[in-house]
Amino acid sequence: MSDQEVVLGPSEDLDDQWVNPYYLADRKLRIGVARIGPTLYAFDDIHQTEHGPCPLSAGLLKGATIMSQCDGTTFDLATGAVLSGPGTSNLVTYPVHEADGNITVRL
Repeated sequence: MSDQEVVLGPSEDLDDQWVNPYYLADRKLRIGVARIGPTLYAFDDIHQTEHGPCPLSAGLLKGATIMSQCDGTTFDLATGAVLSGPGTSNLVTYPVHEADGNITVRL
């Protein structure tokens, strides 16, 4: 499958130091987008824990890291790498940018 750009929503809906979830129904995919100053980070919003799926968009954002509210796993938003467990699977990250007042992600 080739890369596809998808408009997630208006840029003004994502405040600084915040994470918003976006659901792409046609792909059955939920993407989280975080804004840290001028930088946007996009990643799979659902993190699998031993107790089931957990939305990272409800986690604790600190700098360019996010911690799962369900199990405490911390991820680097730039790379998707696990910084501390118990989780061991890295996040899938996506190229994301702002254009014409919208947040757009490349899948």
